[in-house]
Amino acid sequence: MSETTPAAGAGAGRWLIRGPDLLAAAMLFALTAVTCADVIGRELHGLFLKPFFARFLGNEPWFTPLKGTDELTVVFMAISVYAVLGSITWREEHVCVDLIDMVWPKPLTGARQIALNLIAAAFLAVVTWRVWFVAARLTADGEVTEYLRIPRGPLTYLFAAMCGVAALCLLANCVRYVLGRGPLDQMKSDLEIGKHRID
Repeated sequence: MSETTPAAGAGAGRWLIRGPDLLAAAMLFALTAVTCADVIGRELHGLFLKPFFARFLGNEPWFTPLKGTDELTVVFMAISVYAVLGSITWREEHVCVDLIDMVWPKPLTGARQIALNLIAAAFLAVVTWRVWFVAARLTADGEVTEYLRIPRGPLTYLFAAMCGVAALCLLANCVRYVLGRGPLDQMKSDLEIGKHRID
């Protein structure tokens, strides 16, 4: 029984990272589907405005553009961005500019990353607090989107929660670097560290 517990824990940990990634992928797929349906609907709708096609198909359009496409685009994009904050932070795969990686002493990489993660965690903690405050106000006011009437409060609470998860991941990365298990600690050379940053 004890032999399967670590594997089960590792599997649960992987899904804590992969789950948000899958959610972001689903949102991007939904965004693609909505965009395609909207564009096709607009094109087919335009055919009925032409006399030649109206003569055979009638004046009543069979297809119409999707309503609220702009709102769905914003919602899907926002969820896809915030969902991966934690997983990207855990892997330290942010887009960044390498100015000192090639000259920074490798033994001090962990100390540098601990300092950077602590600073970033402090900033994200403030962001989490402010976004949570805004979410509470939107919920209390019953704010919804203009056309589809999607409640804005719960979405904002989700964004605040994902910011909080990212802040916790930053703190967890500090512990990982203290233990010598940080993402950059596993790199064998300065070139690998630079490639990790670029990827």
